[in-house]
Amino acid sequence: METKQKDKPKNKTVLLFSGGMDSLIFNHLLEPDILLCVPHGNKYEKREIKSLYNLVNKKIIKKDKMRIDDRLYLGDFERDDAIIPNRNLYFITLAAHYGETIYLGSVYGDRSLDKSKKFFSKCENIFNYLYQEQHWCNERKFKIGSPYKDITKTELVKMYLDKGGKASHLKESYSCYKGDKSPCMKCKPCFRKWTALKNNGIDFYKPLFLKTEWFKEILPIIEKGKYRGREDKEIINAIKNEN
Repeated sequence: METKQKDKPKNKTVLLFSGGMDSLIFNHLLEPDILLCVPHGNKYEKREIKSLYNLVNKKIIKKDKMRIDDRLYLGDFERDDAIIPNRNLYFITLAAHYGETIYLGSVYGDRSLDKSKKFFSKCENIFNYLYQEQHWCNERKFKIGSPYKDITKTELVKMYLDKGGKASHLKESYSCYKGDKSPCMKCKPCFRKWTALKNNGIDFYKPLFLKTEWFKEILPIIEKGKYRGREDKEIINAIKNEN
């Protein structure tokens, strides 16, 4: 139960942390105070949690920075493509209870609107409005966003390596929609992770997505540079290097 005294600024930096490659890199580059994991009933949740504990056990992330807040359940709203509408809005709402600077692991090429700069700006506005000085709280000023929204995953991995990050740590991260022990290498998160690692000379699992129907359908769009913009050239480059 919260105190009856006025809610005060937490003065903490919070990174929404899934155990995936992007959030692992963001932690290395930003050094936030809190890594907030929010289990919410998605179909690959159990494997993500195992990945988190694996990262802690191997001392890739610090245990004292981890917070697991499991009061949210959104599994009933998960679509067949693993999208949960407005998921990041729920996450940010929870994160606001932990600190005022809130980071999400979003990069160039992420297409969902709840990972866009406009979305981050609107969230800042609404939380700064909600946490004005009033009868139950002191003023809290929020900063919400992704500092690396303008760079691709390939560029993010390069930045991480240039800043002393270890390639072996990236392999321990988990970014797969299937939730199996090993990444399926057929889903879109596996596809994007493989691309970024391949372009930085890091060997990963065999790219099974190359033979899937969904990839065959989007390949002509990628070749025209109309799938994920600047990221499309990196996808083609990674495939050429594989062949």
